[in-house]
Amino acid sequence: MHTNKMLGNSIEPGIHMPQYIRLLSDMSLMAGLIGYFEYTERHEIADWLEDPSGRIPDPRVTSHENHEPLSEDSSEENRSDEGLSSATGEHRTDVSPWLELLIMNQWMFTLGDADCYPSVPHGHCKSKTREWPKLNPYTGRVFSDTHKEDASQRLSKKDMIKIWNDSKFIEHCREQVLWYSDFAPSYGFPSARRGKLAFPRWR
Repeated sequence: MHTNKMLGNSIEPGIHMPQYIRLLSDMSLMAGLIGYFEYTERHEIADWLEDPSGRIPDPRVTSHENHEPLSEDSSEENRSDEGLSSATGEHRTDVSPWLELLIMNQWMFTLGDADCYPSVPHGHCKSKTREWPKLNPYTGRVFSDTHKEDASQRLSKKDMIKIWNDSKFIEHCREQVLWYSDFAPSYGFPSARRGKLAFPRWR
């Protein structure tokens, strides 16, 4: 594993939950795992979770509520041809199959998952072998198929706060981001406007 390269052996106690989302989003953007559109949305989610007054509205409510498939140019979850081949090709065999984490007794996250949709990492309902639905933990969105969100399963603010206060989950996310960076080093998103080598300011 590569955890020591980034933040040390353990979760840093001085970082609050929304900062983890920002930190992992920065890592994902720099590694080319997400485009700028999703990067921006994740930061909006972090701001919403961090707001104690409740004045910031849920940033997910006003977009894509009609469940229509998004166009290739407008979606943050777009995959390049290379990404598709990585996601549907053979899985790495050098990762132990028991490195799984069940969140909320429903969402299974697996270290070494070669699939990149809808996010890295993402959760499968109950089991890795069940393809749909999938959870994007950064935004709380649940997808029943490619570019088809099931808004009825969207995580609440309470759920988001719960999972992002779980140190094991945060560690798993970080390990999977680093694993995927090694697995598909040239992976990129067509909508990554700032490019794979962009270096955002860490918070």
